[in-house]
Parts: sequence; C-alpha cells; structure tokens
Amino acid sequence: FFSRPIANGGLTRIMQEATKSNTPLNAEEKEQLAVGDAYKLKLKEYALLMEYKAMKGRVETGVYVIPGFESLLRWYGAIFVHEGDYSGGSFKFTIFLPETYPNSGKPRLRFENKIYHPLVHSSSRELDLTPAKLPTENSEATQGYMLQLLRYVKEVFYFHEKYWRGDTKEATKFQCFCPAAAKQYIRDRKKYRLRCKENVRESLERMKIGADPESSLRFGPYMDSHDVVRDKILKGAKTMVQRNVDYLQWFNSGAAKGTAS
Repeated sequence: FFSRPIANGGLTRIMQEATKSNTPLNAEEKEQLAVGDAYKLKLKEYALLMEYKAMKGRVETGVYVIPGFESLLRWYGAIFVHEGDYSGGSFKFTIFLPETYPNSGKPRLRFENKIYHPLVHSSSRELDLTPAKLPTENSEATQGYMLQLLRYVKEVFYFHEKYWRGDTKEATKFQCFCPAAAKQYIRDRKKYRLRCKENVRESLERMKIGADPESSLRFGPYMDSHDVVRDKILKGAKTMVQRNVDYLQWFNSGAAKGTAS
C-alpha cells in the first residue's frame, strides 16, 4: 500500500509529534500522514464489511440492513412489524456509526418518518439507544455491536415497555425520549393505538419509490421477474418442511430404535 518506506522513526512518531506541537509539517510528513489515514480508513472499511458478511443468517427476522454506498459508517435499514400496536408497519431507519467504531463512540439511529413511541424522540425521530446497553466503550477492535443493536430495534416495536417503564406505577415519572407517548400508553391505550396506526399508514407511504433517494435500501413495485425469486424461496421452504416431516416419520416408525439396537 505504501509507495515507499517511512523513515526517521516511522508514521507513529510523526503522528505523535503532530498532535503535541504546533510546528508545521513538511511536505514529506504531510504525505506520510495522508497515507496513514488512508490505510486506517481501508482497515476500518474492511472490518465493517467483514462484520456485515458475518451477520448473514443471524439478523432478527423482519429486519433488513445494508451499508451505505457513500459511506460504510452509515447503514440503511427497515423493519417490518407483524404484531402489536405497530402491526402492518414498514419503518425505514438510518444508523450513523461513529468514526471510532467499533472501539468507542456511540451510534445514532434515526427513523425516516415520525413514530409515536416512548423511546423515539418526537422531533428528531431518533431512537433512544441507552436501554440497549451497547458495548460502545473500550470494546475489542474485532468486535461490533450491530447484531445487538438490530435486536433492540425489533424489540422496541414488540416489547418496548420493559425498556422504559421499570417498576414505577406513576405515569408522570418516566425517563424516556417521549414522555407524552409513555403517559398515553398507560392511561389511554385505545388512543395510543390510533396514533400507532397513523404511523403505520405514513410508513407505507414512505416506502414509495423515490421517497429516500440517498438510501441504499430501496423498494419498488412488484414485477414479473420477481416471480422467479419468489418461487425459489417457496420451493426451498417446502423442501425444508418436507425434510422435517420425513425425519419425524422415520423417528416415529421405530427406525431409530432399530439403529440403536
């Protein structure tokens, strides 16, 4: 990667001196610092891609995420909710990772449309990530917390009460991003659900083509070419079910006992 060796103590010495002194760097030292920054950026990008690859098959069902095309520190995702107050909703979100990820720094998660929720800020649309207890400080360089974060995103739509209500019975002492939503959730669940249904409707509108031109995760209308993919998915699911049935029939028929004897 380096075009030539770094002399006179190496890149580390130059970076340390640059942070301790106001003395201007010469052209050679500036070039070496630029090369070092580019190298560190490539290592970070590689680590993020490896983490994304390792997430295959491990992400919570109904949750989808993909790194951004313009920056690997910005991930785009969507969650499809099938039960509860937000049932039928398809909520898109953006994850902003810190420059120091995964060693330190706190991420941010912002939904693309407003959501009436105790853990979602009413104006910024950001999700309170404090209850997730992500390992954002002094974590190992080879470890990330994206799987833990995505698990938390799903739970806030299904079991969110456990993250903000605690043991208190007072509807005025909730420490959360949207106390108004928390109070209404406790006092008038019917009105709360009506607000949720409005969020569901808005989320479906947000899924339309062109709604988020910057997002790497985009949705379009169903086309005939999708039939091939759908048939493969359904065929694979039927094959798996049939394998399970065959195994149970083999086991119940006594074949297992015969093998054991």
